Amino acid sequence: MDRRKFLKISLGTTIGLSALAVSGISLKIFEESDSIALPDMRLDWHKWMTKRPWAPDIDFKGRLWYGRDKFFCSDLEKHTTEIIDNSYMEGKEYSHCFCYGDKVYIVSQKSPYLYMYNQETGTYSKFELPDSESNIWFGRRVPGDSRLYLYVRNRNHMVIWHTEKEKGEVVRYPDNTDLWSGFYIPSDEAIYSFTLDAKPARLIRFDTKKQKFDAVINAPETGLEITGVNPIGNKVYCSDRFTGRIFPYNIVNRTWGDPVTAPGIGKEYGFLGMGCVYNDLALYSLSTYKGSMRWDFNKNDYLSKDDEDIGVDGKKHHFMNQYLVYDPQNNAFGYLKAEAGGRYPLICYSIVNNNSLIITGCDIMNHEMNIPDMEKEGELFVFRSV
Repeated sequence: MDRRKFLKISLGTTIGLSALAVSGISLKIFEESDSIALPDMRLDWHKWMTKRPWAPDIDFKGRLWYGRDKFFCSDLEKHTTEIIDNSYMEGKEYSHCFCYGDKVYIVSQKSPYLYMYNQETGTYSKFELPDSESNIWFGRRVPGDSRLYLYVRNRNHMVIWHTEKEKGEVVRYPDNTDLWSGFYIPSDEAIYSFTLDAKPARLIRFDTKKQKFDAVINAPETGLEITGVNPIGNKVYCSDRFTGRIFPYNIVNRTWGDPVTAPGIGKEYGFLGMGCVYNDLALYSLSTYKGSMRWDFNKNDYLSKDDEDIGVDGKKHHFMNQYLVYDPQNNAFGYLKAEAGGRYPLICYSIVNNNSLIITGCDIMNHEMNIPDMEKEGELFVFRSV
């Protein structure tokens, strides 16, 4: 591949509790003179306290729905967030929200139910999943499709939920694979899912028209642990979480390209996570985590715990206040960073809607220990393009 360019993207500091626009992105180019065109971002702080919120969705009114132990709805135009009573959930934590019409569907990891909040009536319902032992962390919603595609981590199948019937069906994963999550590619009318802990590593194609898995794509190396799958043009850029390498897969000619290694892996961060695509840029969340996760998806707990809490900096591991940005057209890397004086704005789950980049998070600064600490609650924020 061409000589790599590295761009350091830093945002100005945001101070205070109110919403402030962060403008004037500063780009420092190493070895090259051109730049990555990123938007100005704003950091909107809200009064609610939470631990790291999980994956959000946008409803037809442009409002953001997400949560963890609390249930939030953010009006992105007014820069406000309200908290929705969720006593119906009986303490179940949120993993991923999905919006369809007035309905907001909620998956809650190890639960026999899919929950639904009706915006119009302000009431909840719960529906039995086809397999009561299901552990669902993530899913996909396809534009123009009333179905939800939910990944069951511990039972080797996907649940396709029919929102019009409030009923789910099970589709088995090919070859007894362990699928983590995936991304819809409109040009291919397919969802590309990926294995994480299962070996050998593979991409799995699901044809949304035929409603079936139809291709098992072996990764170029059997030991890859793919966490981010970002489609740009006719390629999908897959990140290997602990090596920092990004492998391009061409969905047209079905071939893998040479990987490129992101700068800073093992020093500034230890883990490339999920992200999104924005303006033909591949974005990946970052964590200081350096271990190999050994997770029991039936018990929702680590199997190995010796050094699981220690990050690359020798402190408690945590998701970071920056995203890795990769520009495949120019083979350039950079960072999108959220800064706020005296705080540590963890940025993790993201969504793109109407050409707006939206990332949720919370302040995880532990002032007593003077370290970022994901075990504590912090003030909620929304980090978004303006």
